[in-house]
Amino acid sequence: MWDELPGRAKETGNGRSLVGNKETWNAVKEYKKALLWASFVALSAIMWGYDVLIGAGLLSSPKFRQDFGYEYKGAWVLQAKWQIAFNTASSVGGFVGCLAMGYIADHFGRRLALGAACCVSCAAIFAQVFANQNGVLLLGKLLNGLSLGSYLTISSSYAAEVCPIVLRGLSTSGVNLFMGIGQLIANGVVKACGSRTDRYAYRLPFALQWIFPAIILCGLYWCPESPVWLVRQNRDDDAARSLARLSYKDVDSALAVIRTTNIHENELSDQAASYADCFKGTDRRRTEIAMGAFAVSQLTGCVFIIGFSTYFFELAGLSNDNAFSLGLGVGVLGIVGNMFSWFFINSVGRRPLFLWGCCGLLLLLLLVGILDVVPSKGNGNVWGQSICMIIFNCVYFLSVGPIAWALYAEVSSSRLRSRTVGLGIVVQNLFGVLIPTVIPYLLNPDEANLKGKIGFIFAFTTAVSIVWVFFRIPETAGRSFDELDAMFAARVPTRRFRDYGR
Repeated sequence: MWDELPGRAKETGNGRSLVGNKETWNAVKEYKKALLWASFVALSAIMWGYDVLIGAGLLSSPKFRQDFGYEYKGAWVLQAKWQIAFNTASSVGGFVGCLAMGYIADHFGRRLALGAACCVSCAAIFAQVFANQNGVLLLGKLLNGLSLGSYLTISSSYAAEVCPIVLRGLSTSGVNLFMGIGQLIANGVVKACGSRTDRYAYRLPFALQWIFPAIILCGLYWCPESPVWLVRQNRDDDAARSLARLSYKDVDSALAVIRTTNIHENELSDQAASYADCFKGTDRRRTEIAMGAFAVSQLTGCVFIIGFSTYFFELAGLSNDNAFSLGLGVGVLGIVGNMFSWFFINSVGRRPLFLWGCCGLLLLLLLVGILDVVPSKGNGNVWGQSICMIIFNCVYFLSVGPIAWALYAEVSSSRLRSRTVGLGIVVQNLFGVLIPTVIPYLLNPDEANLKGKIGFIFAFTTAVSIVWVFFRIPETAGRSFDELDAMFAARVPTRRFRDYGR
Protein backbone atom coordinates (compact mmCIF):
# COMPACT_ATOMS: atom_id res chain seq x y z
CA MET A 1 0.00 0.00 0.00
CA TRP A 2 2.72 2.49 0.92
CA ASP A 3 4.41 2.44 -2.50
CA GLU A 4 6.16 5.80 -2.18
CA LEU A 5 8.09 4.95 0.96
CA PRO A 6 11.74 3.89 1.24
CA GLY A 7 12.80 0.31 1.76
CA ARG A 8 10.35 -0.61 -0.92
CA ALA A 9 11.98 -3.92 -1.93
CA LYS A 10 15.29 -4.14 -3.63
CA GLU A 11 16.30 -6.36 -6.50
CA THR A 12 18.91 -8.98 -5.72
CA GLY A 13 21.25 -10.64 -8.13
CA ASN A 14 18.93 -13.58 -8.73
CA GLY A 15 15.94 -11.39 -9.47
CA ARG A 16 14.41 -11.83 -6.07
CA SER A 17 13.08 -8.86 -4.18
CA LEU A 18 13.78 -8.50 -0.51
CA VAL A 19 14.36 -5.65 1.91
CA GLY A 20 17.85 -5.45 3.42
CA ASN A 21 18.59 -4.83 7.08
CA LYS A 22 20.14 -1.43 6.30
CA GLU A 23 16.91 -0.20 4.69
CA THR A 24 14.93 -1.66 7.57
CA TRP A 25 16.86 0.17 10.29
CA ASN A 26 16.89 3.42 8.32
CA ALA A 27 13.10 3.17 8.16
CA VAL A 28 12.95 2.50 11.91
CA LYS A 29 14.67 5.85 12.48
CA GLU A 30 12.50 7.72 9.98
CA TYR A 31 9.16 6.23 11.02
CA LYS A 32 9.86 5.71 14.71
CA LYS A 33 6.58 7.35 15.75
CA ALA A 34 4.55 4.94 13.62
CA LEU A 35 6.47 2.02 15.10
CA LEU A 36 6.14 3.37 18.64
CA TRP A 37 2.37 3.78 18.38
CA ALA A 38 2.04 0.32 16.83
CA SER A 39 4.08 -0.99 19.76
CA PHE A 40 1.89 0.92 22.23
CA VAL A 41 -1.27 -0.73 20.89
CA ALA A 42 0.55 -4.09 20.80
CA LEU A 43 1.15 -3.76 24.56
CA SER A 44 -2.32 -5.27 24.86
CA ALA A 45 -0.87 -8.55 23.55
CA ILE A 46 1.10 -8.84 26.80
CA MET A 47 -2.23 -9.69 28.41
CA TRP A 48 -2.70 -12.71 26.14
CA GLY A 49 0.76 -14.12 26.82
CA TYR A 50 0.42 -13.43 30.53
CA ASP A 51 -2.96 -15.15 30.73
CA VAL A 52 -1.73 -18.27 28.91
CA LEU A 53 1.19 -18.76 31.30
CA ILE A 54 -0.61 -17.78 34.50
CA GLY A 55 -3.37 -20.29 33.81
CA ALA A 56 -0.96 -23.19 33.33
CA GLY A 57 1.79 -21.90 35.65
CA LEU A 58 -0.47 -21.75 38.68
CA LEU A 59 -0.97 -25.51 38.36
CA SER A 60 2.51 -25.70 39.89
CA SER A 61 1.41 -23.63 42.90
CA PRO A 62 0.55 -25.94 45.84
CA LYS A 63 -1.75 -23.32 47.40
CA PHE A 64 -3.72 -22.89 44.16
CA ARG A 65 -4.18 -26.67 43.84
CA GLN A 66 -5.20 -26.86 47.50
CA ASP A 67 -7.86 -24.13 47.25
CA PHE A 68 -9.31 -25.18 43.89
CA GLY A 69 -8.44 -28.90 43.75
CA TYR A 70 -8.61 -32.06 45.85
CA GLU A 71 -6.21 -34.44 47.63
CA TYR A 72 -4.97 -37.42 45.60
CA LYS A 73 -2.49 -39.93 47.10
CA GLY A 74 -1.21 -37.41 49.59
CA ALA A 75 -0.83 -34.53 47.10
CA TRP A 76 -3.12 -31.70 46.04
CA VAL A 77 -4.33 -32.10 42.44
CA LEU A 78 -6.58 -29.91 40.33
CA GLN A 79 -9.07 -32.13 38.52
CA ALA A 80 -8.50 -32.47 34.79
CA LYS A 81 -11.97 -31.07 34.06
CA TRP A 82 -11.15 -27.86 35.96
CA GLN A 83 -7.71 -27.65 34.35
CA ILE A 84 -9.48 -27.81 31.01
CA ALA A 85 -12.08 -25.24 32.05
CA PHE A 86 -9.53 -22.73 33.37
CA ASN A 87 -7.08 -23.19 30.49
CA THR A 88 -9.72 -22.94 27.75
CA ALA A 89 -12.01 -20.27 29.22
CA SER A 90 -9.94 -17.41 27.81
CA SER A 91 -9.93 -19.01 24.36
CA VAL A 92 -13.70 -19.53 24.45
CA GLY A 93 -14.19 -15.90 25.43
CA GLY A 94 -11.62 -14.85 22.85
CA PHE A 95 -13.55 -16.68 20.15
CA VAL A 96 -16.53 -14.40 20.77
CA GLY A 97 -14.39 -11.32 21.39
CA CYS A 98 -12.44 -11.43 18.12
CA LEU A 99 -15.58 -11.96 16.03
CA ALA A 100 -17.39 -9.11 17.76
CA MET A 101 -14.34 -6.88 17.48
CA GLY A 102 -14.37 -7.26 13.70
CA TYR A 103 -17.64 -5.30 13.66
CA ILE A 104 -16.83 -2.93 16.53
CA ALA A 105 -13.41 -1.90 15.19
CA ASP A 106 -14.85 -1.27 11.72
CA HIS A 107 -17.76 0.82 13.00
CA PHE A 108 -16.21 2.74 15.89
CA GLY A 109 -12.50 2.73 15.08
CA ARG A 110 -9.46 0.96 16.47
CA ARG A 111 -8.94 3.33 19.42
CA LEU A 112 -12.46 3.22 20.84
CA ALA A 113 -12.64 -0.55 20.39
CA LEU A 114 -9.36 -1.00 22.29
CA GLY A 115 -10.57 1.25 25.11
CA ALA A 116 -13.78 -0.76 25.48
CA ALA A 117 -11.80 -4.01 25.61
CA CYS A 118 -9.58 -2.60 28.38
CA CYS A 119 -12.62 -1.66 30.49
CA VAL A 120 -14.11 -5.15 30.17
CA SER A 121 -10.74 -6.63 31.09
CA CYS A 122 -10.49 -4.57 34.29
CA ALA A 123 -13.86 -5.88 35.48
CA ALA A 124 -12.95 -9.48 34.60
CA ILE A 125 -9.66 -9.27 36.51
CA PHE A 126 -11.59 -8.18 39.62
CA ALA A 127 -13.58 -11.43 39.45
CA GLN A 128 -10.38 -13.49 39.15
CA VAL A 129 -8.60 -11.78 42.04
CA PHE A 130 -11.41 -12.23 44.55
CA ALA A 131 -12.69 -15.62 43.36
CA ASN A 132 -13.10 -18.15 46.17
CA GLN A 133 -14.91 -20.77 44.12
CA ASN A 134 -14.01 -22.52 40.88
CA GLY A 135 -17.11 -21.18 39.13
CA VAL A 136 -16.33 -17.54 39.94
CA LEU A 137 -12.76 -17.90 38.69
CA LEU A 138 -14.04 -19.53 35.52
CA LEU A 139 -16.47 -16.64 34.92
CA GLY A 140 -13.66 -14.11 35.35
CA LYS A 141 -11.47 -15.92 32.84
CA LEU A 142 -14.34 -16.17 30.34
CA LEU A 143 -15.02 -12.43 30.53
CA ASN A 144 -11.34 -11.61 30.29
CA GLY A 145 -11.16 -13.82 27.21
CA LEU A 146 -13.55 -11.43 25.44
CA SER A 147 -10.94 -8.71 25.83
CA LEU A 148 -7.98 -10.93 24.99
CA GLY A 149 -9.46 -11.86 21.60
CA SER A 150 -10.17 -8.19 20.98
CA TYR A 151 -6.62 -7.17 21.88
CA LEU A 152 -5.05 -9.47 19.29
CA THR A 153 -7.49 -8.45 16.56
CA ILE A 154 -6.94 -4.72 17.08
CA SER A 155 -3.17 -4.76 17.67
CA SER A 156 -2.29 -6.68 14.52
CA SER A 157 -4.73 -4.73 12.32
CA TYR A 158 -3.44 -1.42 13.67
CA ALA A 159 0.21 -2.42 13.22
CA ALA A 160 -0.37 -3.36 9.57
CA GLU A 161 -2.23 -0.11 8.85
CA VAL A 162 0.02 2.52 10.41
CA CYS A 163 3.48 1.29 9.36
CA PRO A 164 5.18 1.42 5.93
CA ILE A 165 5.98 -1.75 3.98
CA VAL A 166 9.52 -2.09 5.27
CA LEU A 167 8.34 -1.98 8.90
CA ARG A 168 5.17 -3.99 8.46
CA GLY A 169 6.85 -7.31 9.24
CA LEU A 170 8.48 -5.89 12.37
CA SER A 171 5.32 -4.21 13.64
CA THR A 172 3.01 -7.18 13.08
CA SER A 173 5.50 -9.72 14.42
CA GLY A 174 5.93 -7.37 17.38
CA VAL A 175 2.52 -8.58 18.56
CA ASN A 176 4.11 -11.99 19.04
CA LEU A 177 7.04 -10.38 20.90
CA PHE A 178 4.71 -8.73 23.40
CA MET A 179 2.93 -12.05 23.89
CA GLY A 180 6.33 -13.53 24.71
CA ILE A 181 7.04 -10.69 27.15
CA GLY A 182 3.71 -11.43 28.81
CA GLN A 183 4.70 -15.08 29.14
CA LEU A 184 8.07 -14.15 30.61
CA ILE A 185 6.48 -11.80 33.15
CA ALA A 186 3.99 -14.50 34.09
CA ASN A 187 6.77 -17.06 34.57
CA GLY A 188 8.64 -14.65 36.82
CA VAL A 189 5.51 -13.85 38.82
CA VAL A 190 4.63 -17.54 39.25
CA LYS A 191 8.20 -18.29 40.34
CA ALA A 192 8.09 -15.43 42.87
CA CYS A 193 4.63 -16.21 44.25
CA GLY A 194 4.24 -19.95 43.62
CA SER A 195 5.84 -21.03 46.90
CA ARG A 196 3.67 -18.77 49.07
CA THR A 197 1.35 -20.57 51.46
CA ASP A 198 -1.42 -17.95 51.51
CA ARG A 199 -3.99 -16.94 48.90
CA TYR A 200 -1.68 -14.29 47.49
CA ALA A 201 0.14 -17.18 45.81
CA TYR A 202 -2.48 -16.84 43.07
CA ARG A 203 -4.31 -13.58 43.89
CA LEU A 204 -1.21 -11.46 43.33
CA PRO A 205 -0.50 -12.94 39.86
CA PHE A 206 -4.12 -12.25 38.88
CA ALA A 207 -4.06 -8.70 40.30
CA LEU A 208 -0.93 -7.71 38.35
CA GLN A 209 -2.99 -8.00 35.17
CA TRP A 210 -4.58 -4.63 36.01
CA ILE A 211 -1.31 -2.88 35.15
CA PHE A 212 -1.56 -3.43 31.39
CA PRO A 213 -5.08 -2.16 30.59
CA ALA A 214 -4.45 0.78 32.96
CA ILE A 215 -1.37 1.83 30.98
CA ILE A 216 -3.24 1.57 27.68
CA LEU A 217 -6.25 3.54 28.94
CA CYS A 218 -3.95 6.31 30.18
CA GLY A 219 -2.21 6.70 26.81
CA LEU A 220 -5.06 5.95 24.44
CA TYR A 221 -6.21 9.58 24.26
CA TRP A 222 -3.00 10.56 22.44
CA CYS A 223 -2.88 7.50 20.17
CA PRO A 224 -3.46 8.35 16.46
CA GLU A 225 -6.39 6.58 14.83
CA SER A 226 -5.64 4.24 11.91
CA PRO A 227 -5.46 6.38 8.73
CA VAL A 228 -6.80 3.44 6.71
CA TRP A 229 -9.94 3.28 8.87
CA LEU A 230 -10.38 7.06 8.66
CA VAL A 231 -10.22 7.01 4.84
CA ARG A 232 -12.81 4.24 4.78
CA GLN A 233 -15.05 6.54 6.85
CA ASN A 234 -14.50 9.39 4.32
CA ARG A 235 -12.55 11.38 6.92
CA ASP A 236 -9.58 12.27 4.73
CA ASP A 237 -8.61 15.38 6.71
CA ASP A 238 -8.42 13.36 9.91
CA ALA A 239 -6.44 10.68 8.08
CA ALA A 240 -3.93 13.31 6.92
CA ARG A 241 -3.48 14.57 10.47
CA SER A 242 -3.03 11.00 11.69
CA LEU A 243 -0.34 10.34 9.05
CA ALA A 244 1.49 13.51 10.09
CA ARG A 245 1.47 12.39 13.73
CA LEU A 246 2.83 9.02 12.60
CA SER A 247 5.87 10.87 11.12
CA TYR A 248 4.99 10.52 7.43
CA LYS A 249 6.73 13.39 5.65
CA ASP A 250 4.90 13.16 2.32
CA VAL A 251 1.40 13.01 3.77
CA ASP A 252 -0.36 13.74 0.47
CA SER A 253 1.33 10.83 -1.32
CA ALA A 254 0.67 8.41 1.53
CA LEU A 255 -2.97 9.51 1.68
CA ALA A 256 -3.32 9.09 -2.09
CA VAL A 257 -2.06 5.50 -1.86
CA ILE A 258 -4.60 4.68 0.85
CA ARG A 259 -7.39 6.22 -1.21
CA THR A 260 -6.34 4.28 -4.33
CA THR A 261 -6.27 0.97 -2.47
CA ASN A 262 -9.64 1.75 -0.90
CA ILE A 263 -11.17 2.61 -4.30
CA HIS A 264 -9.82 -0.57 -5.91
CA GLU A 265 -11.19 -2.76 -3.14
CA ASN A 266 -14.56 -1.00 -3.14
CA GLU A 267 -14.82 -1.60 -6.89
CA LEU A 268 -14.71 -5.32 -6.18
CA SER A 269 -17.79 -4.99 -3.98
CA ASP A 270 -20.10 -2.04 -3.47
CA GLN A 271 -21.70 -3.68 -0.43
CA ALA A 272 -20.70 -3.34 3.20
CA ALA A 273 -18.00 -5.78 4.28
CA SER A 274 -19.16 -8.96 6.00
CA TYR A 275 -17.61 -12.18 7.25
CA ALA A 276 -19.21 -14.01 4.33
CA ASP A 277 -17.06 -11.93 1.94
CA CYS A 278 -13.95 -13.50 3.44
CA PHE A 279 -14.94 -16.79 1.79
CA LYS A 280 -15.81 -15.41 -1.64
CA GLY A 281 -13.65 -15.06 -4.75
CA THR A 282 -9.96 -14.34 -4.23
CA ASP A 283 -10.56 -13.50 -0.56
CA ARG A 284 -11.24 -17.19 0.08
CA ARG A 285 -7.58 -18.02 -0.57
CA ARG A 286 -6.41 -15.09 1.55
CA THR A 287 -8.62 -16.19 4.44
CA GLU A 288 -7.34 -19.77 4.14
CA ILE A 289 -3.75 -18.55 4.45
CA ALA A 290 -4.55 -16.31 7.43
CA MET A 291 -6.43 -19.06 9.25
CA GLY A 292 -4.01 -21.79 8.18
CA ALA A 293 -0.95 -19.89 9.44
CA PHE A 294 -2.44 -19.84 12.93
CA ALA A 295 -3.53 -23.46 12.71
CA VAL A 296 0.05 -24.44 11.90
CA SER A 297 1.47 -22.38 14.75
CA GLN A 298 -0.82 -24.22 17.17
CA LEU A 299 -0.29 -27.68 15.66
CA THR A 300 3.44 -27.42 16.32
CA GLY A 301 2.62 -27.93 20.00
CA CYS A 302 3.53 -24.44 21.17
CA VAL A 303 0.72 -24.53 23.74
CA PHE A 304 2.25 -27.63 25.32
CA ILE A 305 5.83 -26.34 25.23
CA ILE A 306 5.07 -22.77 26.32
CA GLY A 307 1.98 -23.15 28.47
CA PHE A 308 2.67 -26.44 30.25
CA SER A 309 6.48 -26.43 30.42
CA THR A 310 6.75 -25.72 34.16
CA TYR A 311 4.08 -28.32 34.98
CA PHE A 312 5.79 -30.85 32.66
CA PHE A 313 9.19 -30.28 34.29
CA GLU A 314 7.64 -30.85 37.72
CA LEU A 315 5.86 -34.05 36.67
CA ALA A 316 9.06 -35.29 35.03
CA GLY A 317 10.73 -35.31 38.43
CA LEU A 318 12.52 -31.96 38.67
CA SER A 319 12.28 -29.98 41.88
CA ASN A 320 9.79 -27.13 42.19
CA ASP A 321 12.61 -24.57 42.06
CA ASN A 322 14.24 -26.12 38.99
CA ALA A 323 10.87 -26.42 37.25
CA PHE A 324 10.09 -22.73 37.77
CA SER A 325 13.61 -21.70 36.71
CA LEU A 326 13.44 -23.72 33.50
CA GLY A 327 10.00 -22.30 32.78
CA LEU A 328 11.54 -18.85 33.12
CA GLY A 329 14.31 -19.89 30.73
CA VAL A 330 11.70 -20.92 28.18
CA GLY A 331 10.25 -17.40 28.27
CA VAL A 332 13.62 -15.61 28.07
CA LEU A 333 14.81 -17.51 25.00
CA GLY A 334 11.43 -16.96 23.36
CA ILE A 335 11.92 -13.20 23.55
CA VAL A 336 15.50 -13.49 22.30
CA GLY A 337 14.29 -15.56 19.36
CA ASN A 338 11.59 -13.03 18.47
CA MET A 339 14.12 -10.19 18.48
CA PHE A 340 16.47 -12.11 16.21
CA SER A 341 13.57 -12.69 13.80
CA TRP A 342 13.66 -8.95 13.00
CA PHE A 343 17.01 -9.48 11.26
CA PHE A 344 15.56 -12.16 8.97
CA ILE A 345 11.89 -11.33 8.46
CA ASN A 346 12.68 -8.91 5.62
CA SER A 347 16.06 -10.13 4.34
CA VAL A 348 15.22 -13.87 4.30
CA GLY A 349 11.48 -13.56 3.83
CA ARG A 350 8.33 -14.93 5.44
CA ARG A 351 8.01 -18.24 3.59
CA PRO A 352 11.54 -19.67 4.18
CA LEU A 353 11.48 -18.74 7.87
CA PHE A 354 8.05 -20.29 8.34
CA LEU A 355 8.88 -23.50 6.44
CA TRP A 356 12.31 -24.18 7.91
CA GLY A 357 11.12 -23.14 11.35
CA CYS A 358 8.47 -25.88 11.22
CA CYS A 359 11.16 -28.39 10.20
CA GLY A 360 13.31 -27.41 13.19
CA LEU A 361 10.36 -27.75 15.57
CA LEU A 362 9.59 -31.21 14.14
CA LEU A 363 13.12 -32.39 14.96
CA LEU A 364 12.95 -31.05 18.53
CA LEU A 365 9.56 -32.66 19.18
CA LEU A 366 10.90 -36.01 17.99
CA LEU A 367 13.85 -35.65 20.38
CA VAL A 368 11.49 -34.95 23.30
CA GLY A 369 9.60 -38.16 22.50
CA ILE A 370 12.71 -40.27 21.91
CA LEU A 371 14.31 -39.17 25.18
CA ASP A 372 11.22 -40.40 27.03
CA VAL A 373 11.52 -43.86 25.46
CA VAL A 374 15.29 -44.37 25.76
CA PRO A 375 16.28 -45.75 29.20
CA SER A 376 18.61 -43.62 31.33
CA LYS A 377 20.02 -43.44 34.83
CA GLY A 378 19.11 -40.42 36.92
CA ASN A 379 17.60 -37.28 35.43
CA GLY A 380 19.75 -37.14 32.28
CA ASN A 381 16.88 -37.67 29.86
CA VAL A 382 14.64 -35.25 31.75
CA TRP A 383 17.25 -32.51 31.48
CA GLY A 384 17.69 -33.38 27.80
CA GLN A 385 13.95 -32.95 27.24
CA SER A 386 14.06 -29.67 29.14
CA ILE A 387 16.84 -28.34 26.90
CA CYS A 388 14.89 -29.38 23.79
CA MET A 389 11.83 -27.53 25.06
CA ILE A 390 13.83 -24.38 25.76
CA ILE A 391 15.40 -24.49 22.27
CA PHE A 392 11.93 -25.18 20.83
CA ASN A 393 10.64 -21.93 22.27
CA CYS A 394 13.59 -20.01 20.84
CA VAL A 395 13.10 -21.51 17.36
CA TYR A 396 9.34 -20.97 17.52
CA PHE A 397 9.70 -17.29 18.37
CA LEU A 398 12.41 -16.90 15.74
CA SER A 399 10.27 -18.29 12.93
CA VAL A 400 6.74 -19.70 13.12
CA GLY A 401 5.43 -17.47 15.92
CA PRO A 402 6.19 -13.99 14.52
CA ILE A 403 5.75 -14.98 10.86
CA ALA A 404 2.19 -16.20 11.49
CA TRP A 405 1.29 -12.75 12.83
CA ALA A 406 2.94 -10.98 9.91
CA LEU A 407 1.31 -13.22 7.30
CA TYR A 408 -2.26 -13.09 8.49
CA ALA A 409 -2.22 -9.29 8.73
CA GLU A 410 -0.55 -8.92 5.31
CA VAL A 411 -2.57 -11.32 3.17
CA SER A 412 -5.93 -9.77 4.10
CA SER A 413 -7.42 -6.99 1.98
CA SER A 414 -7.82 -3.55 3.60
CA ARG A 415 -11.60 -3.79 3.23
CA LEU A 416 -11.78 -7.09 5.12
CA ARG A 417 -8.70 -6.82 7.32
CA SER A 418 -10.35 -6.64 10.74
CA ARG A 419 -12.63 -9.55 9.79
CA THR A 420 -9.88 -11.71 8.27
CA VAL A 421 -7.68 -10.97 11.28
CA GLY A 422 -10.61 -11.88 13.52
CA LEU A 423 -11.03 -15.22 11.73
CA GLY A 424 -7.33 -15.93 12.21
CA ILE A 425 -7.73 -15.33 15.94
CA VAL A 426 -10.81 -17.59 15.88
CA VAL A 427 -8.62 -20.45 14.65
CA GLN A 428 -6.07 -19.74 17.35
CA ASN A 429 -8.82 -19.78 19.97
CA LEU A 430 -10.34 -22.98 18.61
CA PHE A 431 -7.01 -24.72 19.00
CA GLY A 432 -6.59 -22.86 22.27
CA VAL A 433 -9.67 -24.74 23.46
CA LEU A 434 -8.92 -28.11 21.84
CA ILE A 435 -5.25 -28.57 22.75
CA PRO A 436 -5.43 -27.50 26.43
CA THR A 437 -8.48 -29.77 26.71
CA VAL A 438 -6.47 -32.78 25.60
CA ILE A 439 -3.10 -32.06 27.23
CA PRO A 440 -4.15 -32.54 30.91
CA TYR A 441 -5.56 -35.98 30.04
CA LEU A 442 -2.29 -36.84 28.32
CA LEU A 443 0.01 -35.46 31.04
CA ASN A 444 -1.75 -35.86 34.38
CA PRO A 445 -0.45 -38.69 36.60
CA ASP A 446 -4.05 -39.73 37.30
CA GLU A 447 -4.78 -39.93 33.54
CA ALA A 448 -2.67 -41.17 30.57
CA ASN A 449 0.62 -39.94 32.09
CA LEU A 450 2.38 -39.90 28.69
CA LYS A 451 5.11 -37.51 29.81
CA GLY A 452 7.57 -36.84 26.95
CA LYS A 453 5.84 -39.24 24.57
CA ILE A 454 3.43 -36.40 23.85
CA GLY A 455 6.24 -35.09 21.63
CA PHE A 456 5.47 -37.82 19.08
CA ILE A 457 1.87 -36.61 18.80
CA PHE A 458 2.85 -33.04 18.01
CA ALA A 459 5.66 -34.24 15.73
CA PHE A 460 3.00 -35.88 13.56
CA THR A 461 0.78 -32.78 13.44
CA THR A 462 3.84 -30.65 12.64
CA ALA A 463 4.83 -32.96 9.77
CA VAL A 464 1.35 -32.60 8.26
CA SER A 465 1.60 -28.83 8.70
CA ILE A 466 4.90 -28.69 6.81
CA VAL A 467 3.21 -30.15 3.73
CA TRP A 468 0.49 -27.48 3.83
CA VAL A 469 3.02 -24.68 4.36
CA PHE A 470 5.06 -25.79 1.34
CA PHE A 471 2.08 -25.64 -1.01
CA ARG A 472 0.05 -22.74 0.44
CA ILE A 473 2.17 -20.09 2.20
CA PRO A 474 3.32 -17.33 -0.23
CA GLU A 475 6.13 -14.80 0.12
CA THR A 476 4.73 -11.37 1.05
CA ALA A 477 7.91 -9.53 2.08
CA GLY A 478 8.41 -6.19 0.35
CA ARG A 479 4.98 -6.15 -1.28
CA SER A 480 2.52 -3.28 -0.94
CA PHE A 481 -1.11 -4.07 -0.14
CA ASP A 482 -1.98 -2.89 -3.65
CA GLU A 483 0.51 -5.37 -5.15
CA LEU A 484 -0.83 -8.20 -3.02
CA ASP A 485 -4.38 -7.35 -4.11
CA ALA A 486 -3.29 -7.61 -7.75
CA MET A 487 -1.35 -10.85 -7.23
CA PHE A 488 -4.22 -12.60 -5.48
CA ALA A 489 -6.61 -11.33 -8.17
CA ALA A 490 -4.27 -12.78 -10.83
CA ARG A 491 -4.22 -16.09 -8.90
CA VAL A 492 -0.43 -16.18 -8.83
CA PRO A 493 0.80 -19.65 -7.71
CA THR A 494 2.18 -19.79 -4.18
CA ARG A 495 5.79 -20.49 -5.12
CA ARG A 496 5.86 -17.70 -7.72
CA PHE A 497 4.94 -14.88 -5.33
CA ARG A 498 8.54 -14.04 -4.51
CA ASP A 499 9.65 -13.36 -8.10
CA TYR A 500 6.34 -12.32 -9.68
CA GLY A 501 6.60 -9.18 -11.82
CA ARG A 502 10.29 -8.64 -11.10
